[in-house]
Amino acid sequence: MSEQISSSVFSRYTQVHSGPGPQYNTIITQSLADTEGKPFRTIAADQLLWLRRRFVHPSGFGDARDMLISQRTVLLDGKPGSGRLAAAQMLLHELRVGDETFKEIPLDNENDEAKPLISCDGIADGDLLLLDLSEIEGKLWARAHRELHSLRAKVHKCRAHLVVVLAQANAERLEPGLRQYHVRLAPPPGPQVLQCYLRQDGLSWDEMSCPSPAVTEFLGGEPSMQDVARFAGLVAEARATSGGTSDFVAWCKEANAALSDRQIQLTDQLSRLRDGRQRALLLATAMLHGEHADAVHEAAASLLKEVKHPEEDLPLLEHADLAQRFCEIDAERDAQDRVRFKELGYAAAVRRHFWRHVPELRQSLGTWVGRTAVSTSLDQDGRDKLVRRFAELCLHDRYRGMLSTLVEAWTAKAMNGTGRRAAAQALTKGLQDRRQGRYFRRQIYEWATTNQGLPGTLAEVIVATCTEVMVVHHPYEAVVRLHHLARRERETTRARDALIRLVRADRRLLRLMFDRLNRQFSENRGWKGTDADLFLELADPELLAAAAAGARPLLASDVVRDQVALGWSVVYERGPDDAWDELARRWLLAAGEAGSRHDVLLDVLVEGGRQRTDVLSRLYGMAGELERVHPTPTEHDMRLRDRLLNKINIALGIQVG
Repeated sequence: MSEQISSSVFSRYTQVHSGPGPQYNTIITQSLADTEGKPFRTIAADQLLWLRRRFVHPSGFGDARDMLISQRTVLLDGKPGSGRLAAAQMLLHELRVGDETFKEIPLDNENDEAKPLISCDGIADGDLLLLDLSEIEGKLWARAHRELHSLRAKVHKCRAHLVVVLAQANAERLEPGLRQYHVRLAPPPGPQVLQCYLRQDGLSWDEMSCPSPAVTEFLGGEPSMQDVARFAGLVAEARATSGGTSDFVAWCKEANAALSDRQIQLTDQLSRLRDGRQRALLLATAMLHGEHADAVHEAAASLLKEVKHPEEDLPLLEHADLAQRFCEIDAERDAQDRVRFKELGYAAAVRRHFWRHVPELRQSLGTWVGRTAVSTSLDQDGRDKLVRRFAELCLHDRYRGMLSTLVEAWTAKAMNGTGRRAAAQALTKGLQDRRQGRYFRRQIYEWATTNQGLPGTLAEVIVATCTEVMVVHHPYEAVVRLHHLARRERETTRARDALIRLVRADRRLLRLMFDRLNRQFSENRGWKGTDADLFLELADPELLAAAAAGARPLLASDVVRDQVALGWSVVYERGPDDAWDELARRWLLAAGEAGSRHDVLLDVLVEGGRQRTDVLSRLYGMAGELERVHPTPTEHDMRLRDRLLNKINIALGIQVG
């Protein structure tokens, strides 16, 4: 029910707690991971299920559902923290088919008022669409408001469904034509939401039966759904670390303390820890919370070197031992020698404190993270956690560039896979952030369109994040970036292969790719040769002429037929016969085996070669060669060659008596 939780790495909307139980907080694609994992789309479906089990319907949800079903559009608003975004995705989740998930409509051209702000390019038949306008205001809101009518018309034409999330103030300014689709949500009862989360986190009714003053205090502050979810996760974490004791009141007290502002407590501790070595150990422990004591010690020493702290001039045997040093910072080691702070949530508070209140340290901390995240002193899980924790600090307009810089540094050269994985972790975290996702999608676009040549490792990370992460809710943007990257790769076909696999597996993306190729061909842009080669890979007669469940064949659309015919004309023009021979034979063979039902294939082939009699002659010769492999036609059917000749005569305006 929360709108965002800081520890989430899955989705801009779906939350992931950091407590016990099955989790998917570490998301790396199979192509980048060194351990077997689930495909990202499967994880997306899993996380929607995770949220659905914890979702409590807000007031107005039923009205919103009815509106979405009857009108295909609903405009939601509510107070910040009321669970608007969770409600939006649950509305769309109810309409899903199989593992299908919603797609998010991006906002484009924010700095160019001459172009549309809301991108409609990626809308296809039957899509489930989410448009988040809850964070925009002023001129951007005015532009979006003007474009909502045309967006709704496109949604209705494509038989799609659209949920728009509005800021409460902007909902009051809707024009009458849009006001009819507006539904206001009120947050569900906090106690009910908390109980639902705790039950899903494994707490029994007996454990929750004891009254807790901490719960009363927490809910009395009318917390947001985000904070309710965080509180439940912290209670579950306190329970998991309690050593088997059953004390719900104590767990809730710990959780409430962890949510509170620890600034006074931290200030007091830092006033006692005046030595730089103590503070370095404090920060290293916070960044590597739960890791082995040796790794934390080594990382603290590395941090001291990074900030050029003077070395201790005492003899080695006079140095304070680790046990004393961890005690000084209120940390302790468990039986596996892993270091943790004694208080729940304290590590995150320490990280935030240093980041916010010691600005001179930020650059050095970034450099230190860049080095530590690929070091051998940490295991893979420890490196992943470090990257995610630092990424959370950077997800702000002021600091997000530091994360992009780290991605480039980690992929500048091969690091036995550790740099590649760290870059993928950081980029995934950025892409899934509610407010910064658009920045990182734009950053990937800039990388993909550079003509200077990308390091191979960075290109590999971009391919993986596009095909596994971005495609979940921004599939069209993923296709665009892969397309740009595929055009520019020289020593590998990784992006090209990924693009082809992605597009061929989804009819809607195939349709969108033909739209894109059509614009390239009709406007005579660059990369025509590369795009012609891509066309040959994508123009599969089985994909284009076959009907899918509940949908007509793609070539049943006049628009698609014209686009594919244009593609054939470019292929005929640019390549020698042997470049397109194989695909043309497959088209003719498919048309011959299906008989007149697939005459559309012949129509498109001939239309593409209308201006090329040499091409038409070549096709006619192919048809004759292929006739021998077809069944003998019935008396009511015509031979393939005769059917093709009729099409050619019509195209050339030849009348046969």
